[in-house]
Amino acid sequence: MYQSQAGLLKEIDEIRKKMISAARETGYTSEETVRYSQELDQLILDYQTLRMVPSLQREKGKHLINQLGLIEKKKKIWLSA
Repeated sequence: MYQSQAGLLKEIDEIRKKMISAARETGYTSEETVRYSQELDQLILDYQTLRMVPSLQREKGKHLINQLGLIEKKKKIWLSA
């Protein structure tokens, strides 16, 4: 998997250009065009996944903070009993 969105976007653009070129030269349904199309699909999926990671990490962080808050509340209740 790619470490940066910029690197992945560059690869997406390169494969897109190759796919368009292959489609013009060999047709839209040629093996070469379809192969590039499938590779492009995977790269786009990788890009979308890479973009989601920070959002998912933020959500996990919020959940963890909420859990810690609940633990502290339970701890205070237990200590006051």
